[in-house]
Amino acid sequence: MLMKISRFPVFNPVWDDVLNLERGLGSVLDAFSSPSFDWRANHSPSMSLAEGADQSTLIVELPGVIKEDVKISVEDGLLTIAGERRAPELPEGARWIRSESLAGKFVRTLELPHPVDPQAISAELSNGLLRVVLPKAEAARPREITIR
Repeated sequence: MLMKISRFPVFNPVWDDVLNLERGLGSVLDAFSSPSFDWRANHSPSMSLAEGADQSTLIVELPGVIKEDVKISVEDGLLTIAGERRAPELPEGARWIRSESLAGKFVRTLELPHPVDPQAISAELSNGLLRVVLPKAEAARPREITIR
């Protein structure tokens, strides 16, 4: 297909539409980056899970979260961690110019990799890391079988 190319910057109606679309998208994207729009409010914290012979250990990244703002529950083979990461407080009369801190409520549910002893589960929050130790139920632990 041949196209006629003009040496002069002449915009036809199609290009006007493209430029209007670009301006419109720019406005929409600017709205997402404004301080009043918090896309991170429901951000789920990162997790890592390791399995050993007798237990599994779950590490959840919760920087800036205090233990009173976290709830851990186990039900029907699911472990749920819920809580809230509060926004840092501003000095009186200050306003955010830029905020990249994650704030808001979060919930993470994880299917347990093995049956656990719910009475023996322990959790500790230190330096922004929640460590949950999930001891295996006796039936899930490896065992040697004696040959008779």
